[in-house]
Amino acid sequence: MDIFSSFLNFDLSVFEWVQSIQNPVLNMIFKIITTLGDDGILFILLGLIFLITKKFRKVGLAMLVALLVMEVGNNLILKELFARPRPFFVFSPDAIPADHKYFEVLYEKCAENVKNLPELAAEWVDTYRFPDIVHMPSSWSFPSGHTSSAFAAMVAALWYNKKIGIPGTIFAFLMGFSRIYVEVHYCTDVIAGAIVGVVYALIGVLIVKFLFPVVDKIIDKVMEKIKPKKAENA
Repeated sequence: MDIFSSFLNFDLSVFEWVQSIQNPVLNMIFKIITTLGDDGILFILLGLIFLITKKFRKVGLAMLVALLVMEVGNNLILKELFARPRPFFVFSPDAIPADHKYFEVLYEKCAENVKNLPELAAEWVDTYRFPDIVHMPSSWSFPSGHTSSAFAAMVAALWYNKKIGIPGTIFAFLMGFSRIYVEVHYCTDVIAGAIVGVVYALIGVLIVKFLFPVVDKIIDKVMEKIKPKKAENA
């Protein structure tokens, strides 16, 4: 039994509770929240907006650097290293589309997992139905990318500005829960995503301590060149 199977009963207990509270209103709320995290675009935009302001420039740079670290750590290393199938494929291997980029490996993993599922999990093979609140992601499940990016960006922001970081971190928790609610991630994926997201944020903050003076001067010079052009055009 691998490490994921040992946590599977816990994950499924969380899913059972989540399914007990699902309703049309919450479906819409958490669909919106989880969609806001797609591809990290929201966090990238916020980082860029803060970056061009003098007052919040360090916040913006920390967010962007943390997100860059997250992209490398999560998508290039951890997801490929653990290669954990999404829950909806584990319980329904035949639902894996033939054109899926990981089809052969994914199908083999899911078919093997189904054979070795713990007793509680084995029952889910016959009863589980994906709620279709959002589309099925194609990437590996562990750790949660949406959660990692939210925590990486918002904890980095929190380090420099509590007024931005506190509500941002609350949003990161909601983002993590939304991934469980729409059933594209196990709870353990989200917990791991939050933990590594904080690590990415701290790495980002450390890098910014050395990088900020140079970036600050470069942006100031660029902004100085842009302002006269605006005045001339006016």
